[in-house]
Amino acid sequence: MILLNRFRSIAMVFALAMMFAACSGNRSTEGSGGGGSAEDLIAVLPDTSPSDPQNPNPDTPDSPPTTNDREYTTDVLLFNGIGISTSDWQTTEQIIKSEGLSYRLVNSSQLNAMSLDQMTKFGLMVFPGGYGNQITNGLSSETRIRVRQAVRERGVSFLGICAGAWVTVGPDPGAKSASYGFAIVTGSILKLFLPGGRQPTADMVDVSFADGSKRNLVWWGGPYTPEWTGGVVARYDTGQPAISQTWAGKGFVIVSGPHPEAPQSWRNTAGYDSDGLDYAVAADLIQAALKRQPLPTF
Repeated sequence: MILLNRFRSIAMVFALAMMFAACSGNRSTEGSGGGGSAEDLIAVLPDTSPSDPQNPNPDTPDSPPTTNDREYTTDVLLFNGIGISTSDWQTTEQIIKSEGLSYRLVNSSQLNAMSLDQMTKFGLMVFPGGYGNQITNGLSSETRIRVRQAVRERGVSFLGICAGAWVTVGPDPGAKSASYGFAIVTGSILKLFLPGGRQPTADMVDVSFADGSKRNLVWWGGPYTPEWTGGVVARYDTGQPAISQTWAGKGFVIVSGPHPEAPQSWRNTAGYDSDGLDYAVAADLIQAALKRQPLPTF
């Protein structure tokens, strides 16, 4: 899944380009800066913990659709609205460009104005890091219903990173919008991962992939992801899932707690990075989600 030569080539391209990118304290024109945080989420969400804290979402994944093909006009909808870190969507945009993919930046007001048919014209929606509550509050209930429908009923793929992962999974809202996020995948609200059992602002965490590779990734308030059957792509050193994938209705979904797309500037807060930038990991997640091709799992 992850080849070392990809790390070298992509890291060299972005190392200088992102040196002057907006750092975690900056703010976008309509959203939050920050490398992604769960504090505002944890303060307001009800406790929906299952009995097993290691397995927050034991639900059986949906079966793959009978056909994996779907038509779309633009590869990626990259969300950069309220609640999204400026430097994070900017780095994600550069990775998408480096992969030669077509894309459109969409903020909160633009997404609110989109019909379900317009959302369906994209192959993949990407929601990067930031603040889950702000993402939720910046979108109408009707919009969040349409996002869920676009994935589950129309087969649009979805990639959520950190805050984007937080808003992906939630209790079944029925016909109504969920109180938090999109509830694209039905399950208990995700739980905060604590590096070393503590809650730093940011940290570098060891992550092992099912293909045998290992990376030191940026963590910034992210969750541990669901223990979906046959769906855990990567694990933290505690054994808890760090990246998971599943089918949600007709759509393919990947959620990541840590930040493979994190720019170099974030490491000034997160600490020593033993193996350098991880843009190739982010590129692999984007390509797998877009092509609806599941990654190796544990």
